[in-house]
Amino acid sequence: MKKDNTMRTATRRVQTAFRLDENLVNRLKIKARSQDRSLNALVEEALMQLAPAEPEFPVIDDEMEISPELLALQLPRSFTPEEIAADDRLAYILSK
Repeated sequence: MKKDNTMRTATRRVQTAFRLDENLVNRLKIKARSQDRSLNALVEEALMQLAPAEPEFPVIDDEMEISPELLALQLPRSFTPEEIAADDRLAYILSK
């Protein structure tokens, strides 16, 4: 089995589900198996490349105070940073 020598920090994992094309999933399983990796690890790496931890895609942890600007980026409905900053209850709810 191949070992990944990169240092990984402890992260909280969230279980989720996607509906994907069956042929795509089968191809991904074959690719993961050929690399001695799990399907999850293969997909997670691909998604990390799609949305790297950069200023426009920040990494958020539980200890971090989340700015109104960052909260506004995460919402399906667009609240402006000004709206979030002006409403303590909204900011509190959105930070959970």
